[in-house]
Amino acid sequence: MAKEDFLKPVPDSVRDLMKLSIEQARQAFETFAATSEKAWKSLETTSQLAGAGVRSLNEKIIEITRSNAEANFAFALKLAESKDVSQAMELHADQARKQVETFARQLEEIRDLATKIIQESIAARS
Repeated sequence: MAKEDFLKPVPDSVRDLMKLSIEQARQAFETFAATSEKAWKSLETTSQLAGAGVRSLNEKIIEITRSNAEANFAFALKLAESKDVSQAMELHADQARKQVETFARQLEEIRDLATKIIQESIAARS
């Protein structure tokens, strides 16, 4: 691929089609997420084994999943608005950096919450 190919503008019709596809994917995800959350909450209320700690861990995972999905949909829309491949590559590099930072923070949040749950469980048994 020649350098000039990276600078060719992306046709508006292609960008519009990408945006439409992204919005349809977002709606499908929202439907899936809402149904999953409803099913999980139903299971939690019927299960005697579901403790507050497990519920809070599940809520954190749902929160992180939604946040990551929204960030990825927003990125996809920005990408669809790219004027050329060069701009798209810059956006992608920035997104990759943000994802690594976000993943590290989210991993710490889950670790801290899991540690708290374990400590509370041990204390309750004592």
